[in-house]
Amino acid sequence: MTSPDRSQNIDSPVTATEKATEQAIEALRQQSLTLWWQLTVGVWLTIGPLTLWQLRSEISLLLDYFTWTSVYYGLKYNFLGSLGFFFCVGLTITLLVREVRHLVLGLSPIERKRLEKQLTKIRLQGASHPLWSLVNHATHN
Repeated sequence: MTSPDRSQNIDSPVTATEKATEQAIEALRQQSLTLWWQLTVGVWLTIGPLTLWQLRSEISLLLDYFTWTSVYYGLKYNFLGSLGFFFCVGLTITLLVREVRHLVLGLSPIERKRLEKQLTKIRLQGASHPLWSLVNHATHN
């Protein structure tokens, strides 16, 4: 039985090159995920406190008298505070949804193509690329 995109037999064992490529792609995905987490934590540690400081009077009011109306008007009339708050929360939710999607559905074709393109670029540049050791280390394990 042959697959439409390969001339090899599906039942044949995976070649060493394919296995090395899969390991390198997974290493690149893990590196990308680590960078996104670092960015998200950095945003929460920089913009988050500034946002809380901007919204301190509204937070104080909410602690005394919580209503959804006070949340609405607190965010509506504090543009910078609400912008920072929604940026932090939006970045976090985006990261979590992407990771859950990957865990449930696996690597999307678009993401796989992007990682393969990045891997090709790294291999063409050679040892001078900053991620060369990551890709080579992944292929030799």
